[in-house]
Amino acid sequence: MRPYNLLRAYVNREWERIKDLDLVRAEEELDQPSIPTSPGRPADAPAPSELLPEVDQLVVARKILGIPEGCAYSELRKAYDRLNKRADPARFPEGSQEREHAAELQRRVNLAYTKLADQYSETERRFKSLEIE
Repeated sequence: MRPYNLLRAYVNREWERIKDLDLVRAEEELDQPSIPTSPGRPADAPAPSELLPEVDQLVVARKILGIPEGCAYSELRKAYDRLNKRADPARFPEGSQEREHAAELQRRVNLAYTKLADQYSETERRFKSLEIE
């Protein structure tokens, strides 16, 4: 029974990794700027995200976290926790390209969460996620 469990654990881990890669590719596709940029963009030119209006940045942040507009703070927090955990660079070998990619994804998830969390009041952020029985 032990070899079966070991093999099942390995297959499940690889399946999760493949699903993570699909999610990463989908997020990359969503993150592609809709404003064409030239390879020789001057250093003092604003980044494409700075050219987008605030509303578009919120839409992109919602797509990154996979949450609908007007969702509760608890849903936002759950989506953030799930994606932040999945994109943890510590899950990948040191110095690998996957680890660098995971770090970039985690950065994007953190930025999206920060952008969306600002839409909620401080009181809601502090107390809505408490579980009181």
